[in-house]
Amino acid sequence: MYKNPKNTKQEIKLFAFYLLDIGIVAALLFIATYVMKVVHLSGGMTIFYYILSAAFGIFLCAKTPNHPIDRNLSLLLYLLRMDYNKYHAIDIKDINIVKKG
Repeated sequence: MYKNPKNTKQEIKLFAFYLLDIGIVAALLFIATYVMKVVHLSGGMTIFYYILSAAFGIFLCAKTPNHPIDRNLSLLLYLLRMDYNKYHAIDIKDINIVKKG
């Protein structure tokens, strides 16, 4: 029986993987296939390139402990859109430093 999602931003899960993760890995493999039509490599290097593309796709789908909601793909897009002309001061009071003594 299908359940209604609790909100519109809920991720859809197929078997053990999220639909967005499958899409990201599939898109990278599709791009790898297109690049292989332009750049001709030997058989062993072609297999290595597909494995490397799939591994990079899995890396982009991973969520870091510092940002458990966002994927690495989102963080890279935030980094590219970041305004480098603004300065954001970091208060030392906000940083929790554990002293070993």
